[in-house]
Amino acid sequence: MELLQELRNKEYKPKPVKRVYIPKKNGAKRPLGIPIIKDRIVQQSVVNVLSPKFEDGIFHKCSCGYRPNLGIERVMQIILWYVEHGYNHIYDCDIKGFFDNIPHKKLMKVLTKYIADGTVLDMIWAWLKTGYMEEGKYMETNSGSPQGGVISPLLSNVYLNELDWELEKAGIKFVRYCDDFLLFAKTKEEIQRAGAIAKRVIESLGLEVAINKTRFVDFNKDDFKFVGFDFKHWRKKKNSDYKYFMIEPTAESFKDFKKKIKDATRKTLTLSQEEWIKKVNPIIRGKVNYYSIPYKAVEKNKEYGQESHCYLKSFSKELHKIDAYTRQRLRVCMIHKHPTVRKGMARKLKWNVEYFCRIKLIPAGWLYYDNMWGYPIEKYIEKQTGKNKRNKQRYIEKLKAKGIEYYTKERLEIIAYSKGLAIT
Repeated sequence: MELLQELRNKEYKPKPVKRVYIPKKNGAKRPLGIPIIKDRIVQQSVVNVLSPKFEDGIFHKCSCGYRPNLGIERVMQIILWYVEHGYNHIYDCDIKGFFDNIPHKKLMKVLTKYIADGTVLDMIWAWLKTGYMEEGKYMETNSGSPQGGVISPLLSNVYLNELDWELEKAGIKFVRYCDDFLLFAKTKEEIQRAGAIAKRVIESLGLEVAINKTRFVDFNKDDFKFVGFDFKHWRKKKNSDYKYFMIEPTAESFKDFKKKIKDATRKTLTLSQEEWIKKVNPIIRGKVNYYSIPYKAVEKNKEYGQESHCYLKSFSKELHKIDAYTRQRLRVCMIHKHPTVRKGMARKLKWNVEYFCRIKLIPAGWLYYDNMWGYPIEKYIEKQTGKNKRNKQRYIEKLKAKGIEYYTKERLEIIAYSKGLAIT
């Protein structure tokens, strides 16, 4: 009620945000500005009123970041649609330090085109100019809309909406996710023209293209990355004229997947098997659901009559590696007395693929295919068990051909230990 009274009396003044840093993939740090709860409440209230108005015909349909009912799946749909229709010359562009470099006056000029309420405009100006606290010191802000604020995503979309409609006016095919965007064309000349137009508009907004993150791509021979996926160029099947391309999660995404599993399975904790499974299952489910986005986009485009040439099964080995890593981490964690990697390996036969499936661990490899086509877990267990047996047998035969004995006394002791037997 005090806050409401402040707003009614026009006495509300925002406080400086708290500056914190989070690591980026390239090793640098991204600054965030965290507002106090009071300011977050007011910002969210303004967003609740403004967002529906901008969604009603002001924002472009190919702008997909930080918008209700839009996101990565919509981005994927657009990319697949253009690629399948022959728009294989691509301009992959990133705006340098976008959130930190938005000119305040130019942003306000754009906002006045859509917002007539002076009180709202004054509040937005105050949020932009409120400054930030870092290590106990107050710092002014002369440009930018700090990431971390509730209203920042909306303001960024409003500002880059100017770019969207200039591209539309020039007849350029594009998709934008926040400050990252792709332009599409059928020829090299067309994409160079599109890139020049985009660069001119970005500079007119007082921003700068990140040269080190921007490039022209010929998807007939070049790959590119966008929204956490590797798009691998068109290729032909052996002894066939059939053409296809592939989409895979990036190597960084798999690395992050593995790190999250590692962080969740610290052997310093003593938990029951059920508790360990509860810790890792949400990680697996979240990552695999993200990896399933290209399939969902393909299926959505099929509803509009688009035939797909996208191959989506090229990274199953990576998922099985993640599964093997997860099981090994859990084997060690589930040993309560002096857990070691050696002891975990000794339980590999007893706590195998089937065992972990029975105690409700979600295999990433199974979930990915289950999301797409429905894959019974029993069939997955049968396939993996048979595959492991065949791989083991081939390995034993290779050793035998080299004159190396596989079933050494030490190995037999480990097998006996894992089965709870004793040998002499």
